[in-house]
This record gives sequence, C-alpha cells and structure tokens, in this order.
Amino acid sequence: MAVSSHELIAGFADPVQASQQVFRAALKVMSEPGTRVEVDYVEQAPKGLDLSTWQLALSLLDPDTRVWLSPTLASSDAVISNLRFHCQCPLVEFPKDADFAIALNTELPQLAELNWGSAEYPDRSTTLVVQVPALSAEPFWTLSGPGIEHTRSLRIAGLPDAFRAELIKSRQRFPLGIDTFWCCDNRLTALPRTTKIEPRTTAIEPLNTEQEAC
Repeated sequence: MAVSSHELIAGFADPVQASQQVFRAALKVMSEPGTRVEVDYVEQAPKGLDLSTWQLALSLLDPDTRVWLSPTLASSDAVISNLRFHCQCPLVEFPKDADFAIALNTELPQLAELNWGSAEYPDRSTTLVVQVPALSAEPFWTLSGPGIEHTRSLRIAGLPDAFRAELIKSRQRFPLGIDTFWCCDNRLTALPRTTKIEPRTTAIEPLNTEQEAC
C-alpha cells in the first residue's frame, strides 16, 4: 500500500521534546505496572488509532522497527500512510516477525503467535500494543511484582476471556514473554512480563465503557 498524501496528518509539533516526553511516559508505565498516564503531545491521530497509540508509534517506531498490524489497521490507508511517512517502519505479515504488534482488542493475536525471545536474548521479543475501550483502577486484576510496592489494581475492558487466561499463564515462562502496552484515547498503561496478575475471584458488574471510557 502506497502512501496516500490526502490521509497524512501532522506528527509532533516539537518532535525531539515530545518524543522524549512520550518515551519517559512509556518507561514510567513499564517500570510501574498498572499506573495510568496521559500523553497529550498531538491533537489528532490517524483514523483507527487512539491518541496514545499514535504517540507511542511516533516515539518508539523507526526504520529498524518491524511492525505487525491487526487486520483492520493493516487495511487502513490512514494508518499505513502515516506510519510509513512519519515512522518509516517496515510492516510485516506475521506477528512472530514483529518487534512491535499493534492490535485492536477485537483482533488480538494469540500470544503464541508472537516472538517470545530466546534464553540468550529474552529482550528480543515482540512488544504488544493493544487499543481497548476502557482502563480503570477497579479491582478486577491484582498486580504484584517489580515496580509495585505491595499490590495495584487494574481493569482492562474488552479483552476476551481466553486472551486474559493466556496472558496470566504466560508469566510462567519468564524470562521469556511479551511486554504489553494498553491504550485508550490519550491514556496509557503497561504490563511487562515480570508482573504477576491475579484475577478477582468474586463477580463484579461489567464496566460501562460508554460512561467510564479510559
């Protein structure tokens, strides 16, 4: 798919400063899992991408970063054109070949389809970026591990039960694993592979994503 000039939008107004600030935000949520931050260095994102997803892309992707997109994003002229113009990142067909995978919550790859790294190079794994309808501090998951003093609560809306179970089970393969960013509008959180996830055992009311989005 070629770059469609009519789909192009502006990136960061101040690329150096904004990229550094978003990178710091990404480091914060990875080092303090379950913490939610806002990033506000662009006014718009390509149609199909949330503001936080777009800002992560502008900050983290470059010509040496291989990217896989879930089907809807991969078929979007706006997404493809802006990624190619602003980030110049190569797009790959299979999730296992990607350094970063960007997916909608309704089009998640199986974690087994991603690159988990190797015993020699566990850091050479795929980082998964997922757009979700809402993020909250509701006690749906209890998080513990590095970067969390005791425990922290997090709820990520819109994930299939099978994927939730797969993500929790993946912790058993550490140091191999998939680090994840979760994006909603201009908000961002992360769950590195080092974070232990315990689901709440009692039922709670479904999250009203229209009233409590992000």
